[in-house]
Order: sequence, then C-alpha cells, then structure tokens
Amino acid sequence: MLRSILVPLDGSELAERAVAYATALSLPTAARLILVRAVSAHALLGSDERAQENAVKAAESYLFDVAVGVMARGFVCECATPCGDAAGCIVEEARLRQVDLIAMTTHGRTGPGRWLLGSVAESVVAKSSVPVLVERAWHPIRREPLLVDQPRLLVPLDGSSFAEAAIEPAARLAIDLGARLVLQRVESKPVDVLKDSTGRVLAYTDQLLEQARRVATDYLKGVADRAARQWPEVIAQTDVAFGDPAVAIGDAATDAGAGLIVMATHGRTGAVRTVMGSVAGRVLEHGQTPLVLVHPTALQQASR
Repeated sequence: MLRSILVPLDGSELAERAVAYATALSLPTAARLILVRAVSAHALLGSDERAQENAVKAAESYLFDVAVGVMARGFVCECATPCGDAAGCIVEEARLRQVDLIAMTTHGRTGPGRWLLGSVAESVVAKSSVPVLVERAWHPIRREPLLVDQPRLLVPLDGSSFAEAAIEPAARLAIDLGARLVLQRVESKPVDVLKDSTGRVLAYTDQLLEQARRVATDYLKGVADRAARQWPEVIAQTDVAFGDPAVAIGDAATDAGAGLIVMATHGRTGAVRTVMGSVAGRVLEHGQTPLVLVHPTALQQASR
C-alpha cells in the first residue's frame, strides 16, 4: 500500500516539479506527502548560532509555503528540515518515516565528469531501500498518463533475477493505482545467418528472429504467470522488442502510453557509475517517461 511519498526539495521550481507526480500518485492512494529540505551542513559550519537558526527557519518557511498550496488541494502533507548532507538526509528521513516511495526531479547533465542524475539524486538511488521516482527537469511535466482509469507501468526485463527485482514494487504500485503491467524484453536483432563450421547455413535471419521472439515470449509469459499467482488482482501483458534496449524501452513506454517505467539499477556512484552507463541511465537520458528506479541490493539489505 502506497501510504507515504517523500519529496526532496531544494528551493527551486525545478525540484518542485516532483510534487506534481507525488500528488498524482496520491490521488488514488491517499498517500501522505512528506516534503523535505535539507539544511546544508557546510552552510552551517562556522556560522554563529543566529545564522544557523535563520538558515533552518528559512527552510521551514519555504516548505510551509509549498505545503500550504498542496494541502489547499486536499492532500495530507508533512514537512521536515534535517541538517546535513542532502542525500544522506533524504535517505535517513525515508527510513525513519518508513516511506514507500521517494519522488524527485533530476537536474542531471551528461558529459565527462558529470552526473546524469545529478549528484544528490544519484546518491539517493544508490543508497535508498525504497523505489525512487526520478523525473527529468528538462522535460514538460507528463502526469496525465497516471490519471487515466487504468494506467500502464512498463517493466523492462532481461531474464536476470536482478532485473526481476523490479516486478514486486511494480505490482504493488499497479495494485495501488489500478494499473496494468507491461512486461517487456528487448532482444538483439539478428544481423547474419547462422552457419556451421563448414559454412552451411543452419538458419536465416528471419528464422533466428522468430526463434528469439518465441523464447522471449515464453520467458515473459512465465513471469506473468508467476505474477498472477502472487498478485491475482494485477493484469500483465507482454511485449517483445528488438534493437537497442534503451531506445526500445523508451519507444515502448511512449507507444503504450505508460505513466511510469519501473526498472532495476545498480545505482553505484563514484568512478564506476552504472546509473550513468547502464540501460536505466540511457533510458533516463533519452526517454520521456518518468522512471521508478529500484536498487535490489539496497532493498535486500533493508529486508535483512
């Protein structure tokens, strides 16, 4: 049950865009919204007591103004102004308040030495034990697909248990929103015939394509059947695509009118940033549909 959604804010209009998605998800679930603005420890370091108090009061005043507008629309809203590192504060507030989802806007940029998610969002994804909805600051707000009678949630799968970790959060969201799941697998498109060691043709590209489609379809049907047994109220359909995974996922989400893409990510930070280089990162960079990123390792650690 989606009972609470944490929305990190930093005082900018771009960050406040996440409120639109949080309220859209709250409409069918009555989830309470928790607005959080971290007061930077660096800003307080070396400041006198009055300056520190003023910094906290400014954060509280800002959140109060945002909360008033949200509550005027009938939503339940709380505020928190923890002091410290922004990402650490967000993750800790989510843990303490036992939230079910974090919804935030990414200011991310691309290029050498830059974070696709933005440093705060990337760190939150890496550490959070709950799913994180990230929306691109550079795109128009697209909350309408979440407000239809039966929204669609796209769940990309690659046959691994890692990717399948996104199924449970997606199913729970589908139950809360009255949504339908679209389980997708993207395969590489055969570009050459299959030959034996003597050069004799064993299968032509169209035969290889059909075989790959059949194997992927069988896999997705097995996943859908397992999901139906565990969550009988969830309706799941399947989709097999060929080509570049990031492009195919983005196109499928657009074609299906999906409100969200729910997928697993390693979410590492530092020198090896698999959010940046992974399929999830490229979907975020090039796609249009908001992503709910699930970090299986963090989920497992929280469960233990």
